[in-house]
Amino acid sequence: MSRITHSVLAVSIALALGAPAMAASSSQKAEAAKKAEVAKKAEAAKKAEAAKPIAHVVEYAELEHHVGENIIVETTFDTVRRGKLNKYTNVGLTMQLGPEDGSIELDMPRETVRNVSIVASEAADAAASAAPAKAKQETGSAKKN
Repeated sequence: MSRITHSVLAVSIALALGAPAMAASSSQKAEAAKKAEVAKKAEAAKKAEAAKPIAHVVEYAELEHHVGENIIVETTFDTVRRGKLNKYTNVGLTMQLGPEDGSIELDMPRETVRNVSIVASEAADAAASAAPAKAKQETGSAKKN
């Protein structure tokens, strides 16, 4: 009976001494996992923000200068279409929808068009963001001959 008592006592002491260490490590692991999850969400939000197309609204008459560019059209029927502007007239416009919308050519009468936005291309965005950085480099304190 004394062997059992010693064994139970030894196990109890081991658990008592090891439990705080185990509790601390599990809470640290949980905290680290929570931090990693927050970091992943922040990174995903950054990527989503960067992936959003940048578009600016233009007047219908200005579409004449944007044939061949990607546009977003909001209609009076509360629909939104995105595609490439193929043709522009005062009466209406023709746009090529993307593959997600069946890759069809769509004619839209002018009176059904509520807003038209021109989608900025990624290459133009990259050039625009590179220009200020280059200008900062050229305006250094030391002049180069």
